[in-house]
Amino acid sequence: MRTGKFPFFLIFVFFSIAFFYQCGSGESNQMSRKDKIKYKQYLVEGKRLYKQHCSNCHQEDGSGLARLYPPLKGSNYLENNEKKVICSIKNGQAGEITVNGIVFNQPMPSNPRLTNLEIAEISTYIYSNWGGKKKLFTHVEIGEILGKCNR
Repeated sequence: MRTGKFPFFLIFVFFSIAFFYQCGSGESNQMSRKDKIKYKQYLVEGKRLYKQHCSNCHQEDGSGLARLYPPLKGSNYLENNEKKVICSIKNGQAGEITVNGIVFNQPMPSNPRLTNLEIAEISTYIYSNWGGKKKLFTHVEIGEILGKCNR
């Protein structure tokens, strides 16, 4: 009886299936392994920062607060205004905006102490959860966007 090769075969089959499953997962297949790890780190830290700086108004689940604060979940504004959203995270926002056909006119406070990295983490979290994009925002990309914000 050859029992020594049997466990090796099972291990080989298990890792082969795991490898092909991972390659076929829907999570940003264009990302390198290093970027996938960074993406997951940004999601964790972005969630923490979102809870600290954003969830009081936009709610933990992104649903917003009645007609006072707009939703992020299912938001056409989030989908169509990526650069404005990023600028708003840092610089705040005043005046009317229309989200899903509803006009909101509550000022959004600025967060001038947030670093480009922290904004990248929040943006990665927000867009991955409610913006229909599994995208890793980098601090460099955020810096370029913030450099072009209208203040």
